[in-house]
Amino acid sequence: MEERNLELDDDGKIKIKKTTQVLPDGEGSTDVSVDDIVINLPEFKGFGEETEDTVSDEELVRRSEERERERANRKALAERMYEEAEALFAKGELDAAGEKFLDSASLNGGDWRAWFGVVRVQTKDLTEFSAIYDCEQAYDKAFRRMSAEDRRGLAEKYVERLRARAEVCAKEHERLSAEDARLREEQRPAIGRHYQRTMAVFVCVLLFFIGFVVAGGIFAGQVYNYEGSTFLVLSIVSFAFALGLFVILAVYAKRLVLARIARTKNARAGTTEAGEQARVYAEEEELLLSIIEDMTK
Repeated sequence: MEERNLELDDDGKIKIKKTTQVLPDGEGSTDVSVDDIVINLPEFKGFGEETEDTVSDEELVRRSEERERERANRKALAERMYEEAEALFAKGELDAAGEKFLDSASLNGGDWRAWFGVVRVQTKDLTEFSAIYDCEQAYDKAFRRMSAEDRRGLAEKYVERLRARAEVCAKEHERLSAEDARLREEQRPAIGRHYQRTMAVFVCVLLFFIGFVVAGGIFAGQVYNYEGSTFLVLSIVSFAFALGLFVILAVYAKRLVLARIARTKNARAGTTEAGEQARVYAEEEELLLSIIEDMTK
């Protein structure tokens, strides 16, 4: 195969230089040498397109004004969506209000009120916090976008109520924690006795199981040393008893594990029903204090 070198001329043509052949006499254009072939390239999309440097100042101004008008229209529409959401929220139509708040935020993501509106819908105006983590992103966006003055406005509206609720949670957590400790203390002796009885039975059954296995092995070893079937029968009976004890041993092994788990659970705070409720109140108190901090910092 002949070798060719490709070069791009300044006029946008490709010149192919042959190294092993020359054009026959009389062929080719008169302005192309015998060693060159010129190929015209078609214009490709993107070549020669206008750039900002080639656009007139008037055109730049016009485009800028169009962008500003579009931005203003989006903000106006977002504001209208926000007002509709507030009206729906006031009527108690929370699902519809939440959709409108999200529509407003999608049109004007810099408006913290729309994002905080989503939070208000999810928390029923910061009174119910079981679903607050479903709107965690909206919460973060709202507080990142609001000013210090906006935070003060929220603090004036919500902080007193949130702080009162946090105090209630703290008292309930303390009361239920004390109840949890009392219940665990009352249950501890019975749990301990049950564990000890289960352990004793398990050890007793284990010893009998080991004894019958050993006896069965010994009797089986004497079968060929003595005539008759006495040792064979004794061996079979011993292994049969061992098998029965193994089943009992498995049952008590399970009971022993459960008894140990109960004893460990009893020693750990918060494991009664009162303790679980105390944990819920503690988590809510921590959340309320975090919200208060966000509003007041």
